Amino acid sequence: MAPSSREFETQSPELSLVRLPIRDDHFAQAAMAVMLVVLASLTYSGTVSVWISLVVVLACLVASWKMFVPVKIDLGPRGIIQTSFLGSRKTPWREIARYELHEQGVVLYLTQDESPLAGFTSIDLACRKMRPELESIVRFYMESRRLRTGSSIVRMADDFSNSKSEAS
Repeated sequence: MAPSSREFETQSPELSLVRLPIRDDHFAQAAMAVMLVVLASLTYSGTVSVWISLVVVLACLVASWKMFVPVKIDLGPRGIIQTSFLGSRKTPWREIARYELHEQGVVLYLTQDESPLAGFTSIDLACRKMRPELESIVRFYMESRRLRTGSSIVRMADDFSNSKSEAS
């Protein structure tokens, strides 16, 4: 007998984390600092104007705005919910095509495509402190999905309950 949707939700693991790329990714911090210093120096040497150099640095900061926006990520039986001051985005587990583990966490891909451009449609769950928990939760839900319970776990359990009651 399959568990009811409420039973599954109470048995399913959940995890919340806050992702802030400029804080969490030391490579990004170093690259950003080097890029800003080099661009400011090159602009100043070419124009001899502090103001133009400042405008170039500000334009680079604006272009990399996503690095400075904290995103709260909740993983649970209904999917991945990303929340920031810009709004909320829900991605059901059934939309995750594959995942890859890396030294800082897990990357969830929304496409089977393995080209370098696949990263543009991915969800990076990087949090070194919570890496084991992240891996176990992603494996749990991806395995559930593979076993045909996936992000529609709740809906499928409800469908099973309805078909059983109709058969009676």
